[in-house]
Amino acid sequence: MAVSERAIGNALAWPTPLACLYSLAMETGIGIRDCWHEDSSIAAIVDDGKVIALSCGLADDGLRADVLAMALEVAIAMTNRPGTICAPGGFAVITPHRVPAPAAGVGKFATLVARACGRDTASAAFEYHVPGFPANGPPGPPTARSRGTGREI
Repeated sequence: MAVSERAIGNALAWPTPLACLYSLAMETGIGIRDCWHEDSSIAAIVDDGKVIALSCGLADDGLRADVLAMALEVAIAMTNRPGTICAPGGFAVITPHRVPAPAAGVGKFATLVARACGRDTASAAFEYHVPGFPANGPPGPPTARSRGTGREI
């Protein structure tokens, strides 16, 4: 998946930042689905860099656009740099907890692309984690580790 000049040119012609980001996803071959669930700790799920499931519970189109920008960055990293976010074939969960725009790393590109699509946002970076499952032992509830602190959440 490559973000071509054609994709960017087509995306920037859309009337809203959310439409622009949806267009970028479509132009790069990433599917977007609505995710109906009761868990308010999930803003989006990125599956193997190929599909983004956005929570239907996001408050407004501005928040939805920012979360989508973050999910696009995670999806692109999963596809172009396998193993940097999670194992190939894995998935990542983006939380609704916004963090300040980082100077480098995951979240920086999300903020830049959201702004390029017309969002007036200080940050489109959000906490995310990769769910972990017990390696040796009986099946139990999944655990997850924060990408920022490494602590179990």
